[in-house]
Amino acid sequence: MQNNKMRDNTPLTSSRLTLRQWQLSDSANLYELAKNPNVALITGWNPHQNEEESRYVIEHILCKPHTFAICLTDNTIIGSIGLHFQGNSNCPLKENEAELGYWLGEPFWGKGYATEASKVIIKYGFEQLGLQRLMAIVYEENKASKHVLEKCDFAFQHSLEKQISPLTGLIHTHLFYVLEKN
Repeated sequence: MQNNKMRDNTPLTSSRLTLRQWQLSDSANLYELAKNPNVALITGWNPHQNEEESRYVIEHILCKPHTFAICLTDNTIIGSIGLHFQGNSNCPLKENEAELGYWLGEPFWGKGYATEASKVIIKYGFEQLGLQRLMAIVYEENKASKHVLEKCDFAFQHSLEKQISPLTGLIHTHLFYVLEKN
């Protein structure tokens, strides 16, 4: 179950958020969030240099199935979240597993949005996609992201030290977390 099946365009929602497909018209909003080094470097990529780079990222990376713009109910984009499958993940995955990845723009940190969006996509993965297990990787220094995973009932599995980020060249300790379907 590679699970690259397309989903319909119906957004996923919670009380404060809408998770919807990325659109090329989102490139200016993405650039405003992704040019911030505080956001980029803890997620493993370099800050975006211009709106054209953000447009490229939408066209070639964020356009994948099961990857969503995280929006407030007024459609303000605050970040991105997605499930990544075999061949498109940093985790060793089996057919019924996916990697959870997410990031938020710095103005939206500390408000519970990452936890809320993660709970929505976890439910989507288990109930609609039939996944049995989710994994997530965070940098050891990203304490807020570790807290999000713990609030979503992920369990720490193991760590890998001295891992080089292929996009930034920076060295990090990777922490692996797992959530099994109940």
